[in-house]
Amino acid sequence: MALDRNAAMSPAGQPWAMRRAAVIGAGAMGSALSAILAQTIPVVLICRNPDRAAQIFRHGVSVEGTIRATARPVVVRDLRGLLDAGGADAVFVATKTTAIDDVARDLKPVLADLGREHAGPFIVSFQNGIAPGQRLVDLLRYDRVVRMVLNFGGTLDEDGRAVHVGLNKPPHVIGGPDARHRAPCESIASTLTSGGLETVFDPDIELAVWEKAIVNAAANPVAALVNSSVGQAIASPARAIIEALLDEGIAVALSDGLALPPDFRQHAIEFILRAKDHTPSMVVDIRQGRESEVGQLNRQIIEHAHQRAVPTPTHEIIRALIETFDWRVYERRARQTTR
Repeated sequence: MALDRNAAMSPAGQPWAMRRAAVIGAGAMGSALSAILAQTIPVVLICRNPDRAAQIFRHGVSVEGTIRATARPVVVRDLRGLLDAGGADAVFVATKTTAIDDVARDLKPVLADLGREHAGPFIVSFQNGIAPGQRLVDLLRYDRVVRMVLNFGGTLDEDGRAVHVGLNKPPHVIGGPDARHRAPCESIASTLTSGGLETVFDPDIELAVWEKAIVNAAANPVAALVNSSVGQAIASPARAIIEALLDEGIAVALSDGLALPPDFRQHAIEFILRAKDHTPSMVVDIRQGRESEVGQLNRQIIEHAHQRAVPTPTHEIIRALIETFDWRVYERRARQTTR
């Protein structure tokens, strides 16, 4: 399905605007996003977990900390429910990257019917890693896909009623691979900013994607392995591992033609130090026995490194260690299915 020549216009010839939004995923990121968007436009939240859906229906969603917002989005169980709720101009994918294939499988059959005022909705990858946006393009065979890069992190409280935002370093950025994506991206950025998540259009989104991926691949898995916040990890002897991961990631990006600024390494370390109180979602995943996102972080850097013959021995070790936790998850699932 190709992007038409007037992607920034509605069928009536009006400038593209996000008047209705949908969010796939009701974890910390999806819940926070739905509350932020709902400050200015109607929002539908797709939540497959019936207990979580019932909780949001009863109590709504709220965001506390450096951003504050409260909302009661419409909650549906699947994308067919989104059609019944009126569709959306933009669909934010706020699931774990490990769920991309499942999301694309469910999204593809309904794409043509979701964006009723436009020729089709824009899909916004609200996820970590280098390749989730391109993965969605490939699986959906649809090029109205844009990326967001966020310096933002939140955790659900124990009863799931509030998202506590411990990391928010604006501005956050949004962009796409096509110049015709600019107007929709600017509209989405304006809506997010109005809701409290300061966002701007970035014409060079790929550089922003890589910069964040390098930092995440350095800090997050080390914090997960030592079961700590980012600050505790970089204050420990494990800092040497974080710095080695940074150096390897920078080398891979440069070999891939990315124009990283000369002071990027120092900037990355300063960012990690500023985010010292943040506990990455990978830490929470491993604590709770869930599959991690190592594939979208270290493994993808390793894949690019192999293409350019750049050595990444520290990434290889970290990947193997994190994948051991994932292996335990797969083993447990296999035992459960054979009972």
